[in-house]
Amino acid sequence: MNHTELKVGFVGFGGAALAQYRAFHLLDGCRVTAVYDPRPGGRTRARNLSPTLFITDDFDAFLNSGIDIVSVCSPDRTHAEYMARSLAAGKHVISEKPLTDALEGCQTILHAEQQAPDCVAAVQHQMRFLPIHQEMKRIIRRGELGKISYIEGYYVHNLTTRANAYDTWRFEDNATPLVYSGCHFVDLLRWLLDDEVVEVAGMANHIAFPDYPESDCNVILLRFRSGIIGKVITAFGAGRPQDHAVRVYGTEKSIENNLLFTRDNRHRVFIRPDPFQTISGERNMQRAFLEHNLNGNHSLKHRASYMLRGLQALAFGHLFEQLGRRYKELPDYAISNYPLRLYEHGFAVVASLNNFVEAIRTRTRPLCTVTDSAKTVATCLAGVESYRTGRFVAMDAYWLPEFAETPSIAPLAVEQQHALVTTRAAAP
Repeated sequence: MNHTELKVGFVGFGGAALAQYRAFHLLDGCRVTAVYDPRPGGRTRARNLSPTLFITDDFDAFLNSGIDIVSVCSPDRTHAEYMARSLAAGKHVISEKPLTDALEGCQTILHAEQQAPDCVAAVQHQMRFLPIHQEMKRIIRRGELGKISYIEGYYVHNLTTRANAYDTWRFEDNATPLVYSGCHFVDLLRWLLDDEVVEVAGMANHIAFPDYPESDCNVILLRFRSGIIGKVITAFGAGRPQDHAVRVYGTEKSIENNLLFTRDNRHRVFIRPDPFQTISGERNMQRAFLEHNLNGNHSLKHRASYMLRGLQALAFGHLFEQLGRRYKELPDYAISNYPLRLYEHGFAVVASLNNFVEAIRTRTRPLCTVTDSAKTVATCLAGVESYRTGRFVAMDAYWLPEFAETPSIAPLAVEQQHALVTTRAAAP
């Protein structure tokens, strides 16, 4: 398919930009042409990646370099300024999550977007684009679960070595895990339920990653407008592989990652690993790497190893399903989790950027808008206040006037929720 070429420029060139750089080169009609980074390390990474990139520490020169799209991959506290200036310059903008780290920054971006109606602005909350989460949302929308009472998401990722792999901004800014990573699942739970949080309760500790200047474990409870209770765990020092589990409990059926359980203790796998899709993406990604002189091991042996891992995962999953069907008399508690991880970061990044580019080409809204992401930031900030003060925090103080543009998702009064719970607790 032929498209008018869209030229892409990056603000900040650390780990997030590297992932997006690879992804943009897989999208038809997109080409990365410019990098702005005030830090020498980022400019050096970009220079080593491609000698043809326009690389600068002058933001105005960057905006005037002929780019159509700005991808903001800089420290969280800088997102608001870069997004606002890019929108004012007539650029389409996508920001890494979170949108920013303060309500004032959210307002700055929202006002800038309002003044640039011809520009598309989006946020890369890539969890929304994973096939497993897309199918979860379809199941919920169809009402298969019955009445939902509880939902939870886990962001467990050992960052004790990775937190400063490309830069030290997280340490310098005392970036709180809930805002800059836990936002993934605050956003995902809001999106899955199509519901808003009215109250937050949180706790935190600082045990697993003592060198980090902030807490390293944040746990928050969320009371949704509908009465559903949610939980998000953000843990940075657990001695285990990544865990991005999601659970949703309904009166008729419940979701445990990709297993759908029924009231009579049956289960079915509603989505499976797709190694061939991943293999294809890896092959294309390797070609993009080679074309742009990215150093790395992209030999035939490496590709064969990647394909073998994918096929092994597929075979293991098939064996799990066959055993589950064969042993019908297993105790009810024998099967509770699918044994394979279903999170493919590379696929999710490509899918989220593709949605953004298609929104530009078709003049439609992206799946994750700036307003929607600002609500996620507000919810996370309420969680931070809660774990720092030890109090339940109502969303009233964090609900910006700009959110009132969509009355259908205005938060229910917290007093009504409390009255409901108190009445039920007092009932004989």
